[in-house]
Amino acid sequence: MATEFEVGDYILVQDGRILEIFHRTLSSVKRFHVAFLGVYAKPRRNGFKVIIGSKDGNDQIVNGLPLDMNPEELERFREFMAPLIAARDHTTSP
Repeated sequence: MATEFEVGDYILVQDGRILEIFHRTLSSVKRFHVAFLGVYAKPRRNGFKVIIGSKDGNDQIVNGLPLDMNPEELERFREFMAPLIAARDHTTSP
């Protein structure tokens, strides 16, 4: 069963080994397989900037989507992402 996380104008959907990101007004959807998923969070003034995208061979995130989160949202986001991160860390890429 898919689980969802909403932040701002975005809804993130975790469906098995796929993360989909929908935007309220955009028709395109970003999709990431856990094997290529990169996530980075950095503190900001009143919260955090989270970048979600594909990791390249140098562990850099490319085509990243920036999301601003407050501390409470970041905690819920970490819980939401935990199964995907665990699946990614047990995935070997070619």
